[in-house]
Amino acid sequence: MSQIITVWGNPGSGKSMFCCNLAKVLTAGKEKAIIINADSSTPMLPVWMPDRLFDASDSIGNVLSALEINTALVAERVCVLKDYPFIGVMGYSAGETPFSYPELKYEKIRQLILEAAKLVDFIILDCSSHVINFFTPTAIEASDLAIRILTPDLRGVNYLKAHQPLLTDAKFHFEDHLTFAGMARPFHAIDEMGHLIGCLDGLLPYAKEIERCGTSGEMFHALGYCNKHYLQSLKLVKERLQPSEEMILPDDTDGEESSSEDTDEVETDHDFTE
Repeated sequence: MSQIITVWGNPGSGKSMFCCNLAKVLTAGKEKAIIINADSSTPMLPVWMPDRLFDASDSIGNVLSALEINTALVAERVCVLKDYPFIGVMGYSAGETPFSYPELKYEKIRQLILEAAKLVDFIILDCSSHVINFFTPTAIEASDLAIRILTPDLRGVNYLKAHQPLLTDAKFHFEDHLTFAGMARPFHAIDEMGHLIGCLDGLLPYAKEIERCGTSGEMFHALGYCNKHYLQSLKLVKERLQPSEEMILPDDTDGEESSSEDTDEVETDHDFTE
């Protein structure tokens, strides 16, 4: 059974980019990971892989609306990245809307997460910013480690104030979540925002190169442009999940800000059902 990491927070805080960077860090030693995004308002398959054509059969909506969700169905619907074959993704396809499928149900989401967890070492749940979306609270409840990413400004502060009352049940382990300041810039009053939020466990600084990767369909190439503060936040997550192991960066992280240790070349004959 894999470890389940849930990433949630306010809109525009860099959640999806963080999930991509985290997946690359966690699979640098050839472990396997699946990123799951069930936000139908922003189909992610064409964002992760803009050069690939997807149809409804590839969509996570097809899985969540199935009569029965099992390991075989999930494995069949995982889209494996060509350049990073130890990372698979699940999300909605281009052109789909919140009305393309029946309303999400807790039982189906829970089953999807549990079945996916049988396939790989890590499940990364990239959540909608709307906690009233069933996927987000279900993902937080199912997580071994929850990470909330908030912009260090009044948007982030008020987002947290508005959503904290919805997550007071003990099953959400709200006080145990890691909190990162996403899209942090030099003009942000980080110390003041940290005081208002409660505490900040790390920074995910904004960089134009990272933004360019996000807007050009190269989200999985952004890790090389993460500076030491961003890498330290990733390291903290890695330490929480695997305390005895050091963080290894993939050998393609060649950005100016980061340094990496040499790792073995990634194999191309990968199968998530193995």
